[in-house]
Amino acid sequence: MKLRSPLLLAALLGCTSSVFAATETTVICTPEEALKKAEETAITINRIAGGDAQKAARLHEQLVELQQRDPTRSDHGACEAYDRVIKELENRNAGAQ
Repeated sequence: MKLRSPLLLAALLGCTSSVFAATETTVICTPEEALKKAEETAITINRIAGGDAQKAARLHEQLVELQQRDPTRSDHGACEAYDRVIKELENRNAGAQ
């Protein structure tokens, strides 16, 4: 897969850094599964942006906002956090596609 935007790569790396913050009390998400979910997140951003660099930048800002809520520190694991981020990005941008 070729990432079309450096912002997507930054978003992917930002999500990946959050993956390993999950505690032992959460559902186990292997590093391989978490990386797959991070890739899905980048693909979702790329799909929603449709090659528009400005839209990708706005999506990156949304991703940063979602990361600041730090969903991996609540009662679920990193994989579920990625699923929630993907769902929220899709919901926020449903009419904009």
